[in-house]
Amino acid sequence: MPRQTNEHEFQIGLTMSGAISAGAYTAGVFDFLILALDEWERAGDGQIPGVNPAEIPNHRVGIKVLSGASAGALTAAIGAIALGDADQHPIDFRSDEAGKGLKVYLPKLYEAWVVKPGLIAEDGQKNDFLTNSDLAGPPTPEDDYTRTSGVSRPAPGDPQPVTSLLNARLLDEIAKAGIDVKQVGKERPYIAKTLHIYMTLSNLRGVPYKVSFDGGDYHMISHGDRVHYAVTGLGNWDSPSIFADNDKPRSIAAAELVGAPAGRQKWKDYSICALASAAFPVGLAPRQIGAVLGDNPALDEYQGRHFPIDSLINEHGIDPDWMKAVREAPAFWFTTADGGIIDNDPFEYARFSIKANPSEPNESDLAAADRAVIMVSPFPERKPIKSQDQPKLGIASIFSALMPALIDQARFKPSELVLAADPTCGSRYLIGPSRVTIVETRDANGKIERREVDERYAIASGLLGGFGGFVARAFRDHDYQLGRRNCQRFLRHIFTLPPEHPMFQSWPPEAKINPVFEAKPTKAMGKGYSVIPLFGAAKEEVALPAWPRISQDRFETLQERIEKRFDYVAPALLAQNVKDPLRTLLGLAVRPFPYGIGLIRDNALKFTQSTILADLVRRDQIEGWELPQADGLSDCEIRLVLAELIDPAYDLRNVSGLAKSTNLTEDKVKTALALGQSQAAKGKPFEAWQAPWTDKAGGSLYALASRKPPRLRRILGPNHTGPWFTKLRVDAPGF
Repeated sequence: MPRQTNEHEFQIGLTMSGAISAGAYTAGVFDFLILALDEWERAGDGQIPGVNPAEIPNHRVGIKVLSGASAGALTAAIGAIALGDADQHPIDFRSDEAGKGLKVYLPKLYEAWVVKPGLIAEDGQKNDFLTNSDLAGPPTPEDDYTRTSGVSRPAPGDPQPVTSLLNARLLDEIAKAGIDVKQVGKERPYIAKTLHIYMTLSNLRGVPYKVSFDGGDYHMISHGDRVHYAVTGLGNWDSPSIFADNDKPRSIAAAELVGAPAGRQKWKDYSICALASAAFPVGLAPRQIGAVLGDNPALDEYQGRHFPIDSLINEHGIDPDWMKAVREAPAFWFTTADGGIIDNDPFEYARFSIKANPSEPNESDLAAADRAVIMVSPFPERKPIKSQDQPKLGIASIFSALMPALIDQARFKPSELVLAADPTCGSRYLIGPSRVTIVETRDANGKIERREVDERYAIASGLLGGFGGFVARAFRDHDYQLGRRNCQRFLRHIFTLPPEHPMFQSWPPEAKINPVFEAKPTKAMGKGYSVIPLFGAAKEEVALPAWPRISQDRFETLQERIEKRFDYVAPALLAQNVKDPLRTLLGLAVRPFPYGIGLIRDNALKFTQSTILADLVRRDQIEGWELPQADGLSDCEIRLVLAELIDPAYDLRNVSGLAKSTNLTEDKVKTALALGQSQAAKGKPFEAWQAPWTDKAGGSLYALASRKPPRLRRILGPNHTGPWFTKLRVDAPGF
């Protein structure tokens, strides 16, 4: 018998930020959220032993909209399919693994984020990001996920271009497996009859607009695009959305996953749009998206489009200003880049989709809120600003810093995040990675005190700007489980409302006095009830996963694979973009001996290797760098100094430069360097070397022993710049 609910509902819009490989964390959050909602339904149906359906909370919590960028769009897209796949069966931890209870609730999501996407294939997987199948020839039409229907395919015999440094065909395989559904399952009562899914896109072609003034027309082009899908057949919760229902969508039904070819093609286009949102520039291949235009407003996907902007919600007349040739073309198609470049946190699409009235804000008072946006953002770590002397005044330095600056600015949304951080706001919440450990200390009387401490690094996929999760499955697995654990903690302790909330007034009396449903006191209220109570498997504590590390052998294997990928891609890039005679000269520089001199190749690979190693060391994610203790210096602080000694931007470092780049005092830096020169460090990877010369200011210069200059260079001195030497790169004040 279905769970009986009262008249009170709480609506959820879920926003998932871009995160590259850290999308594994977001997937884990989504995995546990669906588990919690399903177990609540099972408890209400009398399917959980020991739980009386007449005594459980009987309000309704429902999901109306998913919005995502980049990795968040992929999670939303695959997560929605997993909701409709009848063959999704939970997986327990094996007896030989750490942890207990459920490991995965939605295997399709786990496979897409943990099992399959890696730089090196593991556990029987055949393909990875460093294979070269993407350059072997064009894919078959069935396996072609580079473009949606309506976009012309290249002619037979056309050269296969290099579209990304990594082999994005792996993502095509993941997308194809994602829409491989044999049987559609039952509709879920907490999913809206029409589930709206918004995925952001960076439209490199652009959409033109015109605003007419009395004095003339003002023309502009928007590159911040999105695709809006309205998915039916996943749920039966009757909950319309004034904003999203009237914002022209691409309609798609779950039944079409197993229906006629035309319906399956719609789902293939859907998955390609998700890949387009995740097309990280240079690293992952762009996609081409086809859209419908024309003179028929009912078909034109851009005409009458709604914008989630308060000042525009009641306005019209901002339709695109298409040129006649574009409008009359058979199709409008465009190349995309990562949707997170322009809108990495599509919070507003979720907020407007759950509004009761698009012209009015959602109720934020804790005692009255009946809807909320929950944003999952996997990157909580502090992002350092550039040092005082960066970027340099040169054109190349300014240009290289400009794109990251524009992306950072596009992602700066203080009005959204400040409200989400407000403990008295009941309409906006944030779930971000948190590794909380218990630290025990003894006071003067020998009494043990325990306190919770947030570890400096929470997610294993945070290295290399978010690409680091692809280094090892263990990294992604950690983040998936951490996402599940953090979601459980969020539902139990944070996503709560005060007892006087109308939603709880209709609870059965037994539920109100049952301590199981009562949340811990928060800063915003003395006592509260969980909006989503936990039952069954969702109630079992999700264990904190062990911090993962890779072996030195694994790191060396990774470097070998990167070298092979470089040797395959670099010549192909030259052939594609450079003409002779320059192509021949550069070809010698990118090819290894004996086929070339390899100057560019060797420097590029050295830079890549050092950058990866520095991040692994900084975040304690590689074995063999277990450090001795030092008074007054934490393990993390020592690693900060060691990572700077690995930084490929410098050959030698001085104390003041290390202090500036690590934010440590010079005394702490000296202690770390002394530790690296101690007897305990001899022969270890973290052994430090002090140069026999100083910088111009008389300061000592240091490097890791593995990176000290060659013997002849040490004899000739730092200023020798003969034909085989260049000046050493050192911290200011330099030579």
